[in-house]
Amino acid sequence: MGDKGGLSLPFFMGPARDQGLGAIVEKPYKPVYSDSMKPSEEFRFNSGRLSLDLAATVRRRGSLPNDVLAAPGAPARWLREAIGVEDLPALSPAQEAALRALRETIWTLATAASADAVLPAAAVDDLNATAAFPLATPQLDAASVTVRLLAADPFLAALAAIAGDAIDLLGGALRSRIKACAQPDCQMLFLDLSRSRRRRWCSMDRCGSRAKGDAFRQRHRDP
Repeated sequence: MGDKGGLSLPFFMGPARDQGLGAIVEKPYKPVYSDSMKPSEEFRFNSGRLSLDLAATVRRRGSLPNDVLAAPGAPARWLREAIGVEDLPALSPAQEAALRALRETIWTLATAASADAVLPAAAVDDLNATAAFPLATPQLDAASVTVRLLAADPFLAALAAIAGDAIDLLGGALRSRIKACAQPDCQMLFLDLSRSRRRRWCSMDRCGSRAKGDAFRQRHRDP
């Protein structure tokens, strides 16, 4: 695969992109897994964008926040599942802290965008700085005729890819479709790609079902 050093990352097609051509398509983002990887039930990947999936690793922000990246080894596992960094070694405490810092930067900016508020300048600066890390470069393997992304530092390349996705989302036409889950104790951010633009919950099976159940019980309690 050439003489470029560093670890390799599987080819990653960015969220809401069509075959890497840059044309925005209105379909939910789904992580791309290699044949040797299977998604677990540890993380949720249903926000519609990679960057919002990272923000969603703190659940129930509106009530009792639960950081699913706090478990030992969870940040590295999330990167493997979200981006497909198969051979990423265990992260150092500083690397785990950097991933969490990017998460909170994205949360701050996307929350502001969902409320049609001014984006905090300090958070924008942080996001831009992270996106400036060296990205992985595509390489064609002659034997398998497959594309791999090579990076001297796969971790920094992964951070740059996530930050780049956030910049693409926040600076594009889809910014107005960022919403927060209407369930008060959840507030997960997601991309509303419904035709009516009236999606209210992060998941109909989760918060939507709970909200409808609460409304049903409230109607039957009222005289």
